Parts: sequence; structure tokens; C-alpha cells
Amino acid sequence: MKKTQKKVSVLTAFALLFGYLQIPVIAQQPAVTAYRMNLNVDQLGIDISPTLNGIFFEDLNFANDGGISAQLIQNNSFQMYNVTGSAETGPANKKVPEFSKSPTDIYSWTVVSAGGGSGSVTLVDSKPLVTYKKLYNFDEKDQYDDALKYKQYCAQITINKAGNGFGLAANGFGINPNGQERQGFYYANNTQIPSIAVNAGVKYDLGLYLQGKDYKGTVTVYLEDASGKRNSNALTFKGMNGNWKKFAGKLTAQRSVDSRLIIAGTATGTFYLDFVTLVPEASQLWRAGKIGGFRKDMLEALEKLHPKFMRFPGGCASEGSNYWGQYFWKNTIGPVEERIGIRNHWGYWTSQHIGYYEYLKMAEALGAKPLPVLNNGVTCQFAGRSYIAPLGTDEEKKRFYDIYVKDALDLIEFCNGNASTEWGAKRIAMGHPKPFNLEYLGVGNENSGEAFWERFDIIYKAVKEKYPNINVVSTAGAGGSGKEFDANYSIIDQKYPVSIVDEHYYSSDEWFFGNTHRYDKDKVRGNQGNTYNREKPTRVFVGEFANSRTNNAYVSTLAEAAYSTGLERNSDMVVMAAYAPLFCKKGFSKWGSNLIWFDNRGLWRTTNYYYMSMFASNIGNKAIEISPLYKAADQSEDSKVYTSPTIDTKTGTIYLKVVNAEAVPKETTIALNGVGNGKYKATMEYLTSGDTSIKNQGSQNFYSSAPDVKDFTYNEAITPQTKDLGMVSGSLKVTFPVNSVCVIKLVKTK
Repeated sequence: MKKTQKKVSVLTAFALLFGYLQIPVIAQQPAVTAYRMNLNVDQLGIDISPTLNGIFFEDLNFANDGGISAQLIQNNSFQMYNVTGSAETGPANKKVPEFSKSPTDIYSWTVVSAGGGSGSVTLVDSKPLVTYKKLYNFDEKDQYDDALKYKQYCAQITINKAGNGFGLAANGFGINPNGQERQGFYYANNTQIPSIAVNAGVKYDLGLYLQGKDYKGTVTVYLEDASGKRNSNALTFKGMNGNWKKFAGKLTAQRSVDSRLIIAGTATGTFYLDFVTLVPEASQLWRAGKIGGFRKDMLEALEKLHPKFMRFPGGCASEGSNYWGQYFWKNTIGPVEERIGIRNHWGYWTSQHIGYYEYLKMAEALGAKPLPVLNNGVTCQFAGRSYIAPLGTDEEKKRFYDIYVKDALDLIEFCNGNASTEWGAKRIAMGHPKPFNLEYLGVGNENSGEAFWERFDIIYKAVKEKYPNINVVSTAGAGGSGKEFDANYSIIDQKYPVSIVDEHYYSSDEWFFGNTHRYDKDKVRGNQGNTYNREKPTRVFVGEFANSRTNNAYVSTLAEAAYSTGLERNSDMVVMAAYAPLFCKKGFSKWGSNLIWFDNRGLWRTTNYYYMSMFASNIGNKAIEISPLYKAADQSEDSKVYTSPTIDTKTGTIYLKVVNAEAVPKETTIALNGVGNGKYKATMEYLTSGDTSIKNQGSQNFYSSAPDVKDFTYNEAITPQTKDLGMVSGSLKVTFPVNSVCVIKLVKTK
């Protein structure tokens, strides 16, 4: 050993002499920039709005039917035929009808036969299942044939040769690949492949109505996969007569594959089919189905947003794009068979299987205050205000009152009335004896102009006269600035100061970063020199906001989270805020950015969703004073960091929201001033990514049943992480990661 060491030593010396040994020079590491922040816990600020964080559910992007509704049969009542108010859509050289134009082309259903069976299937209106109630006094003399609203169709199945069965297959809610030919307002989803996403071992509750006075055979019902192989037990129904009769049973799926529901007759003759439903067993429903037939994973995702209010059933969807698409809440409650579906604003069918009663129960179960939005007789301005309810004569004014004003007054009574009231008694009869305690009512959406405000005025005054404690939500229009914004606010300032103004904006990262102080007390609102004056009763509801430019890339989360710190710091003015849209089914995106993406089997939560969940879960009732983040060396402020601290004055828990919108970590000392010798258990929940282009939802054409997708998962690239910061007193040291959204929670200990 010694000899070897000596030899090496000589060689080393020789190498050094001739410069052959290269000794690396260790580069001096740059000094880490130290930051400081002063949190003055004893300096309390504004009261934080208890309703600041909420959700906006719009029936958009197939969010209702084929979304939160667990009912799996599309066009289950055969009403998607000859739909009034519908159109052809798609590119000029590929126009297709939104719904069926032929009584033998049954939307989302396929004629099936086996073993030589043959016959025909036709939609007919001669055998209505129920009598639709005419709850609104529409004008019988105008240009619209209102009888079309109440027409009902069913499937007439005639079997000429029985073979091994002849009938129909329900394909469910399919997903079509998103591509150039499906852009714009092209929403056609006439699914002709098995798309019912069943799971092995799960029972599905089947319901259907049959009629067949002279039909002597049976009807067999079962699930079948794309290869024609049965995927469930078979149910056999018999005993039909000349009246509608409901049949029910349970189908148990054998394999977790997309399937279709076969309904086949076994003998020659004619029978009739209507209102087919297929709903998973209670274990697969949200809250075991006690709230209604809601899809479990989608509603559980909403629970984790901890919403304090829920706006519904839409913005544009609440107004409709034309006369036929107007949304009337009374048509959406009561027995599901009696509800009147519509072609909604977004160009697809709304069955009302989930209607106003279910929305109200949904909000209640989420712990959210309901905020319904009603049509005020002016349809969506983006569709050209194609219908404006007339007010020219006394008869027209009375009809406006009977339809639109009473719709608002009766809704309040339905939600809040007791058994002595007409609509309160109806709610109680439905099984909800307690009131829904409605406090907020939206009238119209993103509208403007003389016709809109004239009708708003009539409804506003009627509501305030009878229910002075109801908060009426008005509108600033479709944008956060400009002529419409200024004109609407001018009217609100003069005539409706006691209201909550709904502001909407879909914009860029730069806009959100640049508007974190939008609602500060000294900021000018619009072009009239006014500020968001806290001395006046008018308050703001940011009813719809999102970065609509980046398709939920992580960079949009940084921008929106930074902006949201400004909403919280000014929640004495901004009393409510909600992202939009809430849900989007893959392949059917009307908007570039959506909070939650889903397909028929699962979902993807965006990073926008995660920051909102973090913020809503960590909020106090009082703001507290904080300094800007600054460099310890020269006291210069860091303009890339955004903060909002609050405290729960009952428990002493402190919540500090920090957005580090820079690809540089920030090693920070936070001074806890005004806490004395108090000790806190400190944790930090955060999102971070070096790559700000990442999208948790991936491609629109990445979904469970996509033909070219392999190794499918619902993995999300960026999710919240948690770090234990230990026990702290007086101050704490923390590093805010690169491009991060952070929430520090300080729990006071004894």
C-alpha cells in the first residue's frame, strides 16, 4: 500500500509539472436571494364574503344529459325528432340536421334484428304517454304554433317476421372525435355505435313503457357489446294491453365494455315503446341516489370545490337562442315523464331529467346557496335577440306578467313558501318539506339595450314589492369593459343600486395578471369616473371568468390564481365569483377552457380546478394586513408574487395564499407580527410545474372509447402537494417553488 501511494505521488507530481493533470475549478454558486414578508396578524381588515367561492352550472358541453345525469339513454322519450327551433349545422359542404328529420331515422337508436327477423320502426304522435300540462299562457294568435311544444312521439315497432327478434337498440351518449368538421356550433351526436359505459357486476335499473293491444308476443331486453355478444342477463316482459304500462327490472353487466340496450319483440304484430331509462344502482350514484340520479364522480368533484353558492341552469342556456329554446322552470319539475324537453341554446337536447327541483336539491346537498337565472322575455343577444316578448298592448302586458313575472314570483314561492301557498305545497308534495331558503335571483344574462332593461324593470319591481329581501342579480353585459358595460352600469347606478351586478370576462393571462387590483377602492370603474364605492349598496358578482386562450394550460392557473387573490382582498365589494364553464365532455367543447373535463367513464380535474379547491378550502372570515414580498438586501418589491391573507377569528387559524408567477424559487422569511408568543402548526399545500404548458386533461380526442387511444388512464400531470413546515412562532421560513400556487395554513396551538 505504501509503495503504491508513493508511486502515485510521483506520477501526480510529474503530471502537474507538465500540465497534464486538469484540476477542475469549482464555480462559485450564486448567492440565493433572500426575501421577506411581514404578516401583521393583529391588523384586521375587511370581512371576507362568506359566499365568495361558488360554482356556475350551465347546461353546456353536454354537462347535464350525458354528464351529471346518471340516466344513460339518449333520446329516451323519442322527442329528438322534428324539433321546433332546430336547424342544420356544420360546415357549408357538410350540413347535417341537429335532430332527426325522418320518423324512421331515430336519433341515437339503431334498428336491430336477429335470425332473419324483419319489420319497421316509425315514430308516431298518435299515442301520447302523458298529457303535457300547459303551465304558461302563450299567445295562440302569434306566429308560433305552441301546440308543437306539447306534441309527443313514441316508437311504433311492427314485426313482419319474428326470427330471433326484431326491435331497437339504444346506443347511449357517444363521443365523436373532435376535428375540423365538428367545429363551430356543430353538436350532432346521433350515436350509432354502442356507447353505454357499463361496469362489470354493477346492476342497472331499467324502466320502459309498452303498449300493444293486439301484440301477443314478449319483449326481451338486454345489453350487448359492439361485437354482438350479450353483456348482461335478459329480461322478458309480457302482458301488454291497449294502455301504456310501465315495466321495470335490473340488468347486471358482465363485462366493463361499452354496450347498447337491445329491446326486441319475439312475435309478429305491432307494439309501442316509450320513455326508456337505464340508471346505475345506488352505489354508483352520488350520495347513494338520495339526492337524485346524479353521476357520482362528477358531483364528488364539485363537493371538493366547497361551493358557497350555485348559479344555474345557465347564462345563455337560461334565455334560449330563440322562442322555442326559452327555459321555463315549471316545465322541468314533477314526474320525469311529464317534463317538457327543449333544444337548448347550445344546439342539443335537454330532457329535463335533471330539472329545477334536482338543481335545488343539488345546491342544498353541496352546502351552496341556490342562484337560479330566469329568462325575462329577451332571448340571448348573441343569437340576435331573435325573440322579444311584446309589451305593446294591455293584453300583451298581462301575458308578459302571467308568463315571465309570475315565473319569478312563483319560483320564490316554490323555494320558500309553506304548505298554505300553491307552489310551496307543490314542493312539499314532492318530498321536500323544508324550504330551500332562496336568497338570490338572476334576471337575464349578458344582455343590454332598451328592450332588455324595460322587461328587467317590470320583474325587478314585482319581486322587490312582494319579496324585498330577495337579492336581484342584474348584469353588466358580456364583457368587463366597453360601451355595453358602461351603459349597463349607468342604468344600474340610477335605477337599481340595490342589486348585485353580474360581471363576466373571458380573457388572457396578461389580462388576469394586470387586473389583480381591479376592485381596489381607488380604481375607476368604466368610463364615467365612478369607483367600486363601498358606501353604496351595489355589489359585484363575478359570475363567469376564465382564461379562455390557453385550453387550461398550467400558465392560466397562475394568472387566474393571482387574479383571485385580488377578489379575496376585495370581497367587501366582490361578494361572489365563479369559473365558467364548469364541465365539458371530451369532443364537445364550445369553449377552449373548462374547469372539469369528462367522458363516459371518468374525468380530469384541471389545475384551474385544483387552485380553486385549495382557495375555497382555506379561507378565514377576516382579511389581515400583509406587506408586499421584498428582497431582504435592498427592500425592493417582487412584482411576480401575489398574496392574500385571512384569519378565522374564532379559531385563530391563519390562511396565506401566495402565487409565485415566476420560474424562480423564492426563499422567504415571513414575520408573524402581533402574535406574541403564539405557536402555530404550519403546512403548505401547493401546485408547481417547471413547464407551464401542461394540461391535465390532455387532448380532446383522448377519452376512454376513442378508437386510436391505447394505454388509457385518467392520470393528471399536476396535482396539489403538501409540505409540513413544522411548529413556528414569531416567523417561519419557506421556499415558494417555481411557478407555484401556494396556501400556507397556520393552526394555532395551545
